[in-house]
Amino acid sequence: MEVSAVKLRNSYQIYYVDTNNLFVNQNTDCIVEIDHGIDIGKVVKSTTYQKKRDLKINGKLIRKATDEDIEKIKELESVEEKAFATCREKASARNLEMKLVSVKCLFDKTKLIFYFVAENRIDFRELVRELAAVFRTRIEMRQIGVRDEARLVGGYGPCGKKMCCLFQRDDFDPVSIKMAKEQNLNLNSMKISGMCGRLLCCLGYEYEIYKELNKKIPQVDSEIVIGGNTYTVLNVNTLNESVTIRDKDRFLEVFARDLSLSKGKYYLSKEAEHELFNPDEKDQDDSEY
Repeated sequence: MEVSAVKLRNSYQIYYVDTNNLFVNQNTDCIVEIDHGIDIGKVVKSTTYQKKRDLKINGKLIRKATDEDIEKIKELESVEEKAFATCREKASARNLEMKLVSVKCLFDKTKLIFYFVAENRIDFRELVRELAAVFRTRIEMRQIGVRDEARLVGGYGPCGKKMCCLFQRDDFDPVSIKMAKEQNLNLNSMKISGMCGRLLCCLGYEYEIYKELNKKIPQVDSEIVIGGNTYTVLNVNTLNESVTIRDKDRFLEVFARDLSLSKGKYYLSKEAEHELFNPDEKDQDDSEY
């Protein structure tokens, strides 16, 4: 069975749908039928369904989107804009402690979905009745977390690029402070937090690489024996696979490939020791060529 991953319009959700014998490439706009109605979305990935893969099929493709379908999006956006203003006004009148984030109108206009953030449980039954009376369609109030809010609203991270959550195709992977420690990052909460106030998604991207490399590298305060003298590691450069030590008034870089571990201490090879403490001799040899 051919399956396509479809990102619905004005939503962060990804649905795996049966292609229904339709050939669609990545980035193709299409009309899909899912569990809560007819909607329009964009294909983000096509694949062959295998039973051993735990993919939940949520619907099927109906057809590729036509020019008329794309033109209809403007009408949907107009409905969503009006619904957003109406909901916020009525929620404020009822003193409901909720932050409305976004509104989505299904392609067939059979449902309006209101995404909101709230710290506590909200009784919005009366609000739903009022909205249903205004828009004459089904109303769904969907509470989301702050990460989903950031993904819906969009923006730029402290790195200057679009926020990582905008490119998340599925659920968020857990991110922990341990990942920041493994990468020797500043643990100041402002430095490692995203626009949502939670730990940066990107902390998890290179975590496994750092974890594997750090196994081969002495950590801060480790002891390195060089020529009978013992030095303490002051700093670690994981990606360079090297550490920094201090010899009197100068700082020296020692590479992990030149070290061997014995009884809890690291020992520098004789060849590396000679190059480290006699760099002028190496420069002189290079100049002869």
